[in-house]
Amino acid sequence: MVEKAIQEIELPESPESLYGPIQYFMNLPGKRIRPIFVLQALELFRQAEFDDAKAALCTELFHNFSLVHDDIMDKADLRRGFQTVHIKWNEPTAILAGDALLVKAYDALLFSKTSEFKELLISFNKMALAVCEGQQLDMDFSTMERVSLPAYLDMIDKKTAALIAFSFELGGFLGNASVEDRKILFEFGFAMGRCFQLRDDHLDLFGDEKVTGKKRGGDIGNSKLTFPVLSSMEHKDSSTFFSLWTNKELDPELRISSILTWMENSGIPELSEQYLQEEMDRGIQLLDQLSSKNSDSSDRTIELCKALAFREK
Repeated sequence: MVEKAIQEIELPESPESLYGPIQYFMNLPGKRIRPIFVLQALELFRQAEFDDAKAALCTELFHNFSLVHDDIMDKADLRRGFQTVHIKWNEPTAILAGDALLVKAYDALLFSKTSEFKELLISFNKMALAVCEGQQLDMDFSTMERVSLPAYLDMIDKKTAALIAFSFELGGFLGNASVEDRKILFEFGFAMGRCFQLRDDHLDLFGDEKVTGKKRGGDIGNSKLTFPVLSSMEHKDSSTFFSLWTNKELDPELRISSILTWMENSGIPELSEQYLQEEMDRGIQLLDQLSSKNSDSSDRTIELCKALAFREK
């Protein structure tokens, strides 16, 4: 349903220089996980219809809008193994394509069958601002030597979790769920968003290279402040960690391997996995509090979220 809805997005033929890049980016391979979350949440209350998939696309369109702009800010050459829009075309085109994707996200929102559209629009706008705030905080953190763990969690809550939380909340709106149930879905989505980002952080440093297909320690090489790094900074032996972290004169490969060895000997991978499990447990407990739900759909939702939160690549 989601893929069919994507293919039915109405894009004018002209100017091709604007709509061609949008079509290119929307057709890149992707999990479409956010609109799937919308429909999965909706099916806690009723069966999903095709117009629901069209409404759910507001999350995918918004996500792609943010990615097109993020790629410019990050100076990224590739997205999912393909050229980014600003590389394949140019930066001004990419900016405009991103802007147009945001407009199309609002268009998709209009397919929402809810009597509380004003409240839904308020929630969408809160989410959009939160994502912008999160991206700015992420860029700010890249210039800092250290931030607190609560500040980092606030950043990922905004940059990553806010859209996932809204996706589940949107499912509640479409299913005419009560205000209380929508709040539960929103908080559940926040917990899941944290889980997914924490897993990204974990896999970059501690994943199996043969499974992930990437060399371990990329975030260390980029001096990126992530949950394992910030946990290391708060460790009782943080002075040893700091001496390795700040020693940029070391051979880059040796610096990464030394830091990873210290982390593994200091229990950082286990700490990372423990915190992720706590967030997952918190989310499941929230979902159990829904006043009315389809138990089969609830089981599928939890199964899907666990598969993503405990993925190996």
